Amino acid sequence: MNQATQFRRDLHQIPETSFTEFKTKEYVVSVLKTLHCEVIELLETGAAAYFDAGKEATLAYRADMDALPIQEETGLDFASRHPGRMHACGHDGHMAMLLGFAQELDQLDREPWKNNILLIFQPSEETVGGAKPICDTGIFEKYNVKAIFGTHLWPFIPAGAVASRCDEMMAHASEVTVTVKGKSTHCAKPDEGIDALAIGADLLCRLYAMEKKIAPSQYRILKFGNFHAGTVRNILPETAVLEGSYRSFQDATFDWMIDQTKQIMHQLEQETGCQILFDYTEGYPAVINDAHLFGKAQALLPQLQVLDKPEMIAEDFAFYQRKIPGVFFFLGTGTGIALHNCHFNFDEQVLQEGIKTDLALMNIDLEGRL
Repeated sequence: MNQATQFRRDLHQIPETSFTEFKTKEYVVSVLKTLHCEVIELLETGAAAYFDAGKEATLAYRADMDALPIQEETGLDFASRHPGRMHACGHDGHMAMLLGFAQELDQLDREPWKNNILLIFQPSEETVGGAKPICDTGIFEKYNVKAIFGTHLWPFIPAGAVASRCDEMMAHASEVTVTVKGKSTHCAKPDEGIDALAIGADLLCRLYAMEKKIAPSQYRILKFGNFHAGTVRNILPETAVLEGSYRSFQDATFDWMIDQTKQIMHQLEQETGCQILFDYTEGYPAVINDAHLFGKAQALLPQLQVLDKPEMIAEDFAFYQRKIPGVFFFLGTGTGIALHNCHFNFDEQVLQEGIKTDLALMNIDLEGRL
C-alpha cells in the first residue's frame, strides 16, 4: 500500500464536521512535521505547510478537511469510527493527495523550482466556508502567494481523469426562504381572510416566469423544492413558506434575480394586503477559473479534459479566487456514486494521478500577467 492510500484510510476513519476537525488537524500536522517545511497553524482546526525555495513568488494548493453528518454504509474495513459522520465528499482523498504531494516535494532539489510552495489544509468547506477566514489571516500576503490550485474528486468522469474549464466552473449558490403572512379563515368565508397558500402559489409562478426572461446564455437556476402551507383542508392558512435556491455565475445575474424577486413580492403585498418576508444567504461566490492561469496550466497538463459546461454546485474555493488568480480541477473517480452519499467511495489509485497533477503544476511560471 502506498503512503497516500494509507493517509486516506487513516483520515477516513476519523471524520469530523466543519470547524471541529481537531483530530484531523493533529494527524495532518504530525505528517507535515516529519518534513523539511514550515508548519503553520491556520484558524483553530486548519494548517499549512510552506516549502521555501528562495524564490520571489509562491504557488498555493488547497485541500479541504471537513466531513459530513452522514452515517456511513460502505462496509469498508476502514470505515468511519465516528457514528453519524463520514467523509462522503472525498475530503479524505483531497488531504491524502496533498500530504502525498508534500512528501514528494520534500525529496526534490528546490534549486530548479520556479516558485515556493504553500499547501493549505482548510477546515469547513461544507458549511460557512473556511476559505474566507483563511484569506483574512494575511497568509497570502505574508508568503507572497500569486496563484492557487484546488482539486475535487468527481464521480462523473473516468477514474483518474483530470478536468476543468476556463472562466465559469461552479456556481454562486444562495439558499432562499420566502414567508407569506396572510389571515386565516374558514374556506366558506374566504372574503374574511387573506389566503397565504394562494398568494404563495401565485408568487411561485411569477418568480418562475421572471427567471425565463434571462438569456439562455446566462447560466442560472431559480428553483423551489419546498412549499408548505396549512394543516387542514377547509381552513385557508395564515402562513405559507417557500424554500429554494438561486444560483448563477455572474454577480449581475444574481443581483437582478434578487431585485426582481423583491419587486414581485412588493407588488403582491400591494395587491393582496399580505406581508411577505424574504431571507436569503449570500452563499459562496462563483468559482471562476482565471483564463490566463488556466492557459498556463493546460500547457502543463496535456491530458487535461476541458468540460463543456460549468456545474451548478457551489465551492468556497471561490473566496481564494476573489483574492488571487486560481484554477479548480475535478479528478475523476469513475464510480458514478454521487457525493454526499452514504455509499460514496473511490478507487484509491486516482490519488496518484492527483499527486502527479500537482507535481506538473508546480512548474508553472507565475511571472508576467496573471
